[in-house]
Amino acid sequence: MTSQPHWRRCTTHWRPQLRRPHLVTALGAPSWRLGLTQIALAVVLGAAACVSLVSPGPGSGNVPVVRGQYKNGRDQTVRIALATAAREGPNVTPDKGQLVIRPENGSFVQWNGKTYRGELVITPTDSGLLVVNRLPMDDYLRGVVPLEIGNRTPAEMAAVQAQAVAARTYAYKHLSDTKSFDMYATVQDQVYGGVEAEKPQSDAAITDTRDVVVLFEGQPITTPYHSTCGGSTAAVSEVWYDQPDQPYLRPVSDRIPGTNNYYCDPSPRFSWTQSYDGPGLRAVMEKYLANYTTAPKTNLGRITDVREQGRTASGRVAALTVQTESGSYTLKGNDIRFVLRDPKGAILNSTLFSLSAASSGGEVSSLTINGRGYGHGIGMCQWGAIGRARAGQNYRTILETYYPGTTIGRIAG
Repeated sequence: MTSQPHWRRCTTHWRPQLRRPHLVTALGAPSWRLGLTQIALAVVLGAAACVSLVSPGPGSGNVPVVRGQYKNGRDQTVRIALATAAREGPNVTPDKGQLVIRPENGSFVQWNGKTYRGELVITPTDSGLLVVNRLPMDDYLRGVVPLEIGNRTPAEMAAVQAQAVAARTYAYKHLSDTKSFDMYATVQDQVYGGVEAEKPQSDAAITDTRDVVVLFEGQPITTPYHSTCGGSTAAVSEVWYDQPDQPYLRPVSDRIPGTNNYYCDPSPRFSWTQSYDGPGLRAVMEKYLANYTTAPKTNLGRITDVREQGRTASGRVAALTVQTESGSYTLKGNDIRFVLRDPKGAILNSTLFSLSAASSGGEVSSLTINGRGYGHGIGMCQWGAIGRARAGQNYRTILETYYPGTTIGRIAG
């Protein structure tokens, strides 16, 4: 974890099987072929980021303009890791140079069966290959926004625009001149699917909001977002208890004024139930509890009690105590979700829940969890944004609601 945390982090590291492209030789120079694209060796350049705030200039609209080393979305390069060779991928050291795969005549590049805009930078290391897609910011967003917000109706366009701005702001915030790449192509940062993911609706939203970002004190912010808040978003420390709170990431009610309904209640995971029988609970604890507590990896013993330990400001479970024959262990914040998995290994939907346990013979015989929401709950609620768009709110209102104290500005590099 760097000094600037990845808010959309997950605890598992993505390490797919790498498929080496066929090695060919053209015109006497070493090159690789991916699909119809042929390339030659080239030098890799990094990217830097530094901004300053100035008064709006002509044609900028009624928004602050950010100037500096950031460039506009057509010119700003981003570097997305498609495959990492090392466990802590951002700081690998190449051992035999780098290959740059560039398309010809406006075509694309391919890796592992997927098509991408821009170019691929392939770095051999002593533990495998680091594969990075290097492309303009606007092209990157085309492969992110539709995967993060889904297909929406015309009445929900403001939610797609809000997603475009949130994804863009996150990307600008995470540009780095000290690492081998800027972001992962997974939920560890933002899900990125390349050309196949692109949709006309999200392309239009990116264009409609060209270079627009969320600012706090004149700087782009980290903009976490999630599927469904379940009624209220959360502060950072409520979920990621080892990270500091931010003034623009605090609990926001999603209740529709004058009603008992919520903007995000159309979500299919607004409310949910997850249940365990005795053997199922013991199996999940034996498999995952030791990863987040001091519990032993074997001989955990019977589960004799499971109880919550306090609530956060937004109503989420602050901690969960698991009593076993081998001892008592406490899970905090988002760690609860990574232990209470379903039989297929999927993590718990959220920490906004209540639980009911039954015991027999001194052991928990069943555990029922009734919850609301899906995801960490910090920042923009995507289903809430959809509900607000249906209610007529524009993307600026949506963003300034979920990131309180912020303003909407524009990159003018």
